[in-house]
Amino acid sequence: MWYFFDAGGPLMYLLLACSVLTLAYTIERSIHFFRAGRSADVPEAVHDLIEKEQIDGALRLSQASSGPVAAVLTAGLLHAGEKKESIEEEVTLTGNKEIKRLSKNLHLIELISRVAPLIGLLGTVLGMVNAFQQFSYANSSVDPSMLAGGIWEALLTTAAGLGVAIPSMVVHHLLEEKVQSFTFLMQYYGSEAIKHLGK
Repeated sequence: MWYFFDAGGPLMYLLLACSVLTLAYTIERSIHFFRAGRSADVPEAVHDLIEKEQIDGALRLSQASSGPVAAVLTAGLLHAGEKKESIEEEVTLTGNKEIKRLSKNLHLIELISRVAPLIGLLGTVLGMVNAFQQFSYANSSVDPSMLAGGIWEALLTTAAGLGVAIPSMVVHHLLEEKVQSFTFLMQYYGSEAIKHLGK
């Protein structure tokens, strides 16, 4: 394995760094989403309390819970009895903050998924240039196997770039879906809270 890595050239180290960053950000986001979803049943319970006009109990429950949906409900409950426009502003502001927190580092994973194939292609082009340069220096003692060997080594970076990009793209898609799921829940429960809490 090390032979193939070393044969790919210096850009293989950059691709390795990209893969490490993708793994680190994936683990970090997965842990964050796990913590954010631990109190999945709380929003519905808070919503039921709001409908029963048990505002104090709903506020205590939402404040004691973690997660973006609970944060949005807390923002609305803290302004219960005010005008709907005022509550909606607070809920929207809190929701936007939570979405920003949920989306943290996702753009970096997306960037890696787009840049990694280009890095691999650059490595292949540089490798091909080097292979043909060696081929031209050979003059009369041209050995086709020498050119073939240079080409397959050059193609290693393209393969490595795709190997980093494809998982990064899949991970980004899955994490983005999770953000959209939380966003929907925040919008739904936030809107329902505004209906019952505003004047």
